[in-house]
Amino acid sequence: FATISLPPHPTRHSTPVSKRTLNPSFPAAQSTFDFPIYLSLADRLGVLEIVIWDKDYFGVEKIGMGRKEYLGEVGISLEDWFSMREPGDQVRALGWHEQGNIPFSISLASTRSNTHARGTVQLKIGFVEDQRDPDVGVDFEEVYSELLKRSRPSLVNIPP
Repeated sequence: FATISLPPHPTRHSTPVSKRTLNPSFPAAQSTFDFPIYLSLADRLGVLEIVIWDKDYFGVEKIGMGRKEYLGEVGISLEDWFSMREPGDQVRALGWHEQGNIPFSISLASTRSNTHARGTVQLKIGFVEDQRDPDVGVDFEEVYSELLKRSRPSLVNIPP
């Protein structure tokens, strides 16, 4: 299973456990997570963090005894959310349901000296409009550009 977080959000989301497989695949309904993003918090927006775990049951599945084993992780900075596509693809902000927004794979890395990460994780990142006001059209390019501007300090907004 994977735990997914986007600081400064306090919430961590987890995919369900996929039993008896070395190559788990999760239905979109169980592995799609929303993180509200506010422009006022863009300067504190962290890295999208995905940590992959294996849960061993030692052959005693019904008892539920087991341990989590760290397999690896991926961190995607705001600047890279839409640049991780196939080479040659145009880098642009995409809505979740846009035709060109397809999943992409990233190799796992390890921040632990005693764990060698192997494998990949497949992700899809996209913006979704606020469903409370469906009549308001959102330009995802403009929103993403504004997020990028506000997430990094510039010489203009640094105090003297």
